[in-house]
Amino acid sequence: MHLPDYQPPSDQRASLAVGLAPLFVLITFAAIVTRVIAVDTGFAIFVACTLWVVYEMHAYQTLIDRYNQEYVDTHLAWRSPATLASVAGDEKRPEPTRTFVQRFLSSDGEPLRDRPTV
Repeated sequence: MHLPDYQPPSDQRASLAVGLAPLFVLITFAAIVTRVIAVDTGFAIFVACTLWVVYEMHAYQTLIDRYNQEYVDTHLAWRSPATLASVAGDEKRPEPTRTFVQRFLSSDGEPLRDRPTV
């Protein structure tokens, strides 16, 4: 049975925003303390960094939710639970694929929002 590997979209842009925004805020805070920039300019930079992170995280979540729904609709929804259970138990399949199929089965056929498995 052919089932393509589960390869969600890259989180590179969101990770970049999460990594750089605090650095920009720290530099801005230092510039405010040393009176290189005005407080209102520093606040504007802080707000811009916050909005950048929120936008990138939202865009990534939207992409991964769309990918998960398409993967389910295309590859999982029409297969029986027994067939999917055999896919999830196959040691030769990559771990992300097995994990996603197991999560799909445990949620009674509903694609879950992407989250770390416990």
